[in-house]
Amino acid sequence: MKKMVVLLLGVVLALGLTGCGQDKKADNNASSGAESNASAAVKTNEGVAAPAADELLTKLTDAMKDLKSLSMTATSKQHLVVKVGEDTQEQNIDMEIKSDIIQDPLSMKQELHMAMGDLGNQDVTQYITADGIYMLTGGSWVKLTDETMIATLKDAAKDTADATQQIEQFKTIAGEMKVTEEGGDYVLKANLSGDNMKELAKSLLSQNGGENQAETMAVLDQMNIDNINIVYSINKETYLPSKMSVEMNMDMEAEGQQVSMEMKMDSAFSKFNEIDAIEVPQEALDNAIVQ
Repeated sequence: MKKMVVLLLGVVLALGLTGCGQDKKADNNASSGAESNASAAVKTNEGVAAPAADELLTKLTDAMKDLKSLSMTATSKQHLVVKVGEDTQEQNIDMEIKSDIIQDPLSMKQELHMAMGDLGNQDVTQYITADGIYMLTGGSWVKLTDETMIATLKDAAKDTADATQQIEQFKTIAGEMKVTEEGGDYVLKANLSGDNMKELAKSLLSQNGGENQAETMAVLDQMNIDNINIVYSINKETYLPSKMSVEMNMDMEAEGQQVSMEMKMDSAFSKFNEIDAIEVPQEALDNAIVQ
């Protein structure tokens, strides 16, 4: 079961953290009624017409052009049920992620806490800067020198820092998005099809690589994604992202195991252009074990 949990976790991260849109196949699946949602005006609480989904995404793209740095926090909860014959095992996985990101030159500090019940907890702090990639895990600092691993982590960090790809993904499903208003935010909501999300996740995993890529892709191929609900909030004044919520249910059968999973992930964005520098702690520079 532990191996299955690890592979599913890789799929969850691909679906939930590297972008939550669909590929262009969504255009073929959107009905004419859904397409009208993007152009239809929605009345706000003040009685003024809110921007349509496609207009909001264009404004979001323009606002992101001047973005140099930001902070992101994310929490996720997954409930796994694995059945083998008459035996049933359940596993809860909770994650908390905090990231500070500078776009150019790319720098990132990320703190990850993962709680997996009987499988234990894991805490990782990671820095990606011009000084190199340093990780704190198990109370010890490590400096990564493996070129393949460094390239993989830098690509993942770049994807996290650059929201352009995510916005373009949203644009392909603008016709399926409904615009509402909550406080100081415009809110885009969509219910996405599993097949298109599967294709997107495979594409992202193919780009990011990783030692478990082949196995994770095989797991993803066998998944039946029942539904994915996305809520994406955009600040009315700045047109920068405020928060995002993703809920997903899926199931699969592999190697004689029946697996179902429920996942909820919430992200929030802040400190736009407020982070001037990210520096590796002197303790890490002095004591890191080179790997």
